[in-house]
Amino acid sequence: MFNNPISTQIKYQLKRQFKIKLYERLNLTISFVIAPLLSFLSAFIFRSNIDLVQNQSYPNYLFFMLISAIFFGLIASVFEIIKDRRMVQRERLGGVSVFGYYLSKYYVLSFFGLIQTLLYNIVGMIFLHIPLAIVAFNSVVMFMMIVVSISFGLFISSLTRSSMIASNLIPIIIIPQILLGGLIPYHDMDKSIYMWETNYSKSPPIATIMPIKYAYESIITGNVAFTLGNNEINDQVAQMVDFLQDNQFMSISKDTILENFNYHIFSKTWFLDIIVIIGYIIGTFILGYILFYRRIFNG
Repeated sequence: MFNNPISTQIKYQLKRQFKIKLYERLNLTISFVIAPLLSFLSAFIFRSNIDLVQNQSYPNYLFFMLISAIFFGLIASVFEIIKDRRMVQRERLGGVSVFGYYLSKYYVLSFFGLIQTLLYNIVGMIFLHIPLAIVAFNSVVMFMMIVVSISFGLFISSLTRSSMIASNLIPIIIIPQILLGGLIPYHDMDKSIYMWETNYSKSPPIATIMPIKYAYESIITGNVAFTLGNNEINDQVAQMVDFLQDNQFMSISKDTILENFNYHIFSKTWFLDIIVIIGYIIGTFILGYILFYRRIFNG
């Protein structure tokens, strides 16, 4: 096995990681129970009206859906490298692929994150009467945030040597996302968060590094774009989208090279935000693997 090509080793590692994950039945069961339970709790709290169109708290539900995604991804991944590091250091001496281990770990965690995403959104669809097209889009954005959080979690797990330190870093990742993700208006905050910026109608620079800002903006604008009819658009969401178009309060700059291709989709806010999130996924995966590789070979 040790002299097999990388593709064979990745296949072996995938089977191995799936078996390990399925063996942890209690943790797996809890993770699959927590997802629909949090969805029910959020839907119950933020169902200010049984009619989705009139539900003024629906944007809050969407925001905490993304916060839940960050929570799921971090909890699933933040301890993985810590507990396996010594094992991987031993096995790489025998020729086991370090990249195969890291990629398979990433893939398996993402797979179970996808199941959590589906469970969460199915429950939300039932209790909030969300149209299927919007449920599908919400699921895509939520899953992408889980994958981003898995990348962050594996990065933290590669960076730290103890589970205690990793646990203490989880709030440092989640709380700034809550504060600067866009749910709380930036103009209600102290102007010092704008640092060198003087245009207070845009998002502050520190908020632009938060992946949830782009996810929240994408899910808000996408809810309008993927609504089949005007009578199905949530009133509060529609007002937020109008505010985005007029004020650019949350939005990323539309002056982008993508618009030079003259495709209509490239001018869509939800699409541009998804591109940014994909960039986060790729960037954090690469950085996490580099750090993991150095930790394995340097101790």
